[in-house]
Parts: sequence; structure tokens; C-alpha cells
Amino acid sequence: MKIVHYINFILIFIFLIAVCVIEENLVSSSLEHVQNQCCEIENYLVGKTSLKETEIVLMVDNLEFDWTEEESKLCYLVNHTSIKDIGYEVSHLKGYITNDDMNAFKVALQAIKFYCHSYMHFMGANVHNIL
Repeated sequence: MKIVHYINFILIFIFLIAVCVIEENLVSSSLEHVQNQCCEIENYLVGKTSLKETEIVLMVDNLEFDWTEEESKLCYLVNHTSIKDIGYEVSHLKGYITNDDMNAFKVALQAIKFYCHSYMHFMGANVHNIL
């Protein structure tokens, strides 16, 4: 009879590990996607003097739409207050385009990339999540 309890314990433990690994992959891929979009925008900005271009507006619109989609998925996996900083910075990008404030725009992109990079490290699977 004890063997059945040990087998059940092992199966539950393996299930929890699988859930944590799936969570890690979903969170990492979502944050990495947003980070890559920021890098694309930064690469496009090289040599530009003005933000008032259709291509930049479209890239920011895509970033905002994708972040809204990713955020709605991540809210089921992580604490929403942990990822609100990214949404806050994404929402400011359009205002910087309107004001044609290149420096603030670049700082906001750097902040988004920093938050994504930082969150990838502490939102991963660990022993505390499993237990």
C-alpha cells in the first residue's frame, strides 16, 4: 500500500514540474517577443531624426497590440502588478511620438527591454513554485 502512495507522490511531483516548465516557456517567449519588437524599433530608429513617420507609428501600434495580447495571457500565470511596468512604458510611446521626443522614446524602449529581461529571470520555474 505504501508503494501506491510513493507512486502518487512521484506522479504529482512530476506533474508540478511539468506545469512549472510550461509556465517558464510561456512567460519567456512572451517577454522575449516584446523585447525583440523593441530591438526592431531601435534598429529602425538608427539615423532617424524624427519620430513622426508612419512606419514608426505602425511598429508601436503592433507592439502595443501584441503586448495587450501577451499581458492578457500572462495575467493567468503571474501577478499582474509584476508586469504592469511594461504596459505603462508601452502606453507612453505614442505620446513621445506625438511630441517628437526622440530621447524619451529611446529611454522608454530601453526600459521595456530592461523590464522584459529582468522579469525573464525572476518569473522562471524554481523550487518555490513547485512546492
